[in-house]
Amino acid sequence: MMMGKVIFLNIDGTIRDFDGTIPASGTEAIQRARQNGHEVVINTGRAYYRIEDRILDIGFDGVIAGSGGYVEYRGKRIGYRYFTQLAYIEFMKDLMECGCVVEMESNKKSYVLEDDWEAYQKIDRELGEYLHVCDREITMPVKVKSLLDVPEVQKLIVYSSTLSRKDIISKWGYSFHVAGLGIPYTGKWIGEITPNYITKEEGAHQLLKAAERRQQDTVAIGCSEKDVGLLAFVGFGIAMGNGDKEVKVAARHVTDPIREDGLWKAFEFLGLL
Repeated sequence: MMMGKVIFLNIDGTIRDFDGTIPASGTEAIQRARQNGHEVVINTGRAYYRIEDRILDIGFDGVIAGSGGYVEYRGKRIGYRYFTQLAYIEFMKDLMECGCVVEMESNKKSYVLEDDWEAYQKIDRELGEYLHVCDREITMPVKVKSLLDVPEVQKLIVYSSTLSRKDIISKWGYSFHVAGLGIPYTGKWIGEITPNYITKEEGAHQLLKAAERRQQDTVAIGCSEKDVGLLAFVGFGIAMGNGDKEVKVAARHVTDPIREDGLWKAFEFLGLL
């Protein structure tokens, strides 16, 4: 008996539009594919606690969250990784010296230093207005006085008026995975940083190993720079029509935008329905 595919899906811009809309056609495609014997897995940059119940309620066989820091398959946690304390402290000190505002994210909460709280709130309001995010959808970070008050950091979300992605990579080499968030920001750069052992593709690798599935039987659909490595890792990578230029170049196929039933059309193109 031939096994079905394992399909990895990004959330924002793929399952859920940035204004909060979840197209019914995408939900139906996911559910129908699972009924047909395929496994569908969330693979998102969001921390697990920031995945809305209305997304989880669609029904999935696994969840990879925090850009690969947390991996769950069939309700069981199989992977959990985060910064070493030394790397986290050293990196944060450098970012603080450069005037960056940083949100430190763990699997269960995110944190912002008390000294940066006002600046963070201003940035958060600006991004919320641009993305048309209503207050009920926002999960605010916890205010902390010290870097030592934050446990098990999986990701640093960086808002910088001085540093670019290139600046960070040139200073820190390739010990870390540095990716832009792909949304407008009035400063110089907005992006996220994880250790190089926390990536979406590494999360997918852990899940496949636990599921005893083959890499060639996998599909990924995404829309951001963070999905580039994942699309290269899987057997067949698809970019959303609303996706970043980098992810479209990395993909083997580009579907329509999310607002034009792009996710449904991707599943249809693959013969999963």
